[in-house]
Amino acid sequence: MDVSIIIVNYNTKQLLADCVKSVYANTFDINFEVIIVDNASIDGSTEYIKSNFPNVVLIESKTNLGFGKANNLGVEYSKGEFLFLLNSDTILLNNAVFELLYFFRSNKNLNIGCLGGVLLDKEGKSNHSSESFPSKSRILFEYVNNYSCNTFKSPYKREKREFAYDDYFEVDYITGADLFLLKDLFLKIDGFDPVFFMYYEESDLQKQISKLGLKQFLIKGPKIIHLEGASVSEAAFSAKKRIMYHDGMFKYFKKNSVKVNYYIFRLLLFIVRVPILFDKRISYKERSQYLYSLMR
Repeated sequence: MDVSIIIVNYNTKQLLADCVKSVYANTFDINFEVIIVDNASIDGSTEYIKSNFPNVVLIESKTNLGFGKANNLGVEYSKGEFLFLLNSDTILLNNAVFELLYFFRSNKNLNIGCLGGVLLDKEGKSNHSSESFPSKSRILFEYVNNYSCNTFKSPYKREKREFAYDDYFEVDYITGADLFLLKDLFLKIDGFDPVFFMYYEESDLQKQISKLGLKQFLIKGPKIIHLEGASVSEAAFSAKKRIMYHDGMFKYFKKNSVKVNYYIFRLLLFIVRVPILFDKRISYKERSQYLYSLMR
C-alpha cells in the first residue's frame, strides 16, 4: 500500500465528514487507506463514520489521547509505505496525496524528511503552513512586544506568504495539519513523544527528524483548505488553553535545550508575565492559575 491517511477526531463530526468526503472524492492513482482515530467523541462522529464510510479503519479510544498519542495509535494499524497525518478541519481540493507522493519519490536527492502543502484558507488564500523551530528568545521578545494587545493570545505572529506556482522550499517544521512522511522514518524516531498532549508535538517530531540530517519542505502542488483552529473549537485563546500551550512549550525546551538555559528561560518568562496579575480584563482566578502554571 502506498499511503495511510490518518485523521484524529475529537467532537468534530461535520468537519470530519467534509474532510473524509474530500479525501475519497479527490484521491486516485494511488493505493491508500483512511484511518480515523476517535478520541472518545460524544457528538456522533463514530456512528456517522460507521454508517457512511464502511471502508474506513475506525479506532475508538475510550479516552482523549491528545493529538500525538492518537496518531501513534493510528500508525500501529497502518499498512502504507507513507503516512499522511491530516487534520479533521482540512478539505482536499485536488489529488493532494498523489502530489505529495509523486514529489517525494521524484526528489530523493533533496534528503526529504517531511512534506506538506502550502495550505489555503476558506477564501483560497495561502494559510499558515509552517513555522520556525521554537526559540526561547523570540518567545520572550514577542510576549514583551505584544503584551498590551491580548494577554492570552499566542505570542507568535504567523505570516502568510504568496509563492510562485512551481515553488518548493525548505522550512523548519510543517504544521500538523498535513504532514507527509515515510512510515519507517516515523517509527525510527518512535513517533510523537507521548509526553505532549496538545501543542508542540509536531515541532518536536520534526526537530528529531532534522537531527538525522533530513529536511522538511512545503510544495504548492497539493491544494488543501485548512479551517485553522476549527478542530480546537476556540473562540479565544483562553487561560486554560494558554496553560496547555505552555505545558507543551516547557516540555519541548526541556527536551531540546541545555538544562541551565531551560531553567533561565522559565525564570525570565515568569518575570515577563508577572504583570498579568494586575490585568483586570481577566478574572483573578484565571490570572492566578496561569502564573502558577509558569512556576510548576
